[in-house]
Amino acid sequence: MTVRYRRERASQRGGIDAMNGPSAAQWDVLDCHFEYHARLVARFKEAGHVAVRQMWRTQINEGGAALTQFEREALIERHCELFGA
Repeated sequence: MTVRYRRERASQRGGIDAMNGPSAAQWDVLDCHFEYHARLVARFKEAGHVAVRQMWRTQINEGGAALTQFEREALIERHCELFGA
């Protein structure tokens, strides 16, 4: 299930009920967010300082292809891990 589909599905189910807490839809959205973030962090977890700098400078991944939007976001996450925010 894609992030976009899960968010759309969740938004169709409604919002927070202040009396009853978060809805199932909101838990779905939160779960989806954390799944996506875990995939981002995992993508370049083995890349070191030099590799991260090189990939960012050239916008080319370790396989020689242009970075995808997902890879760009993952590289930003890895950069923050290595060099701080």
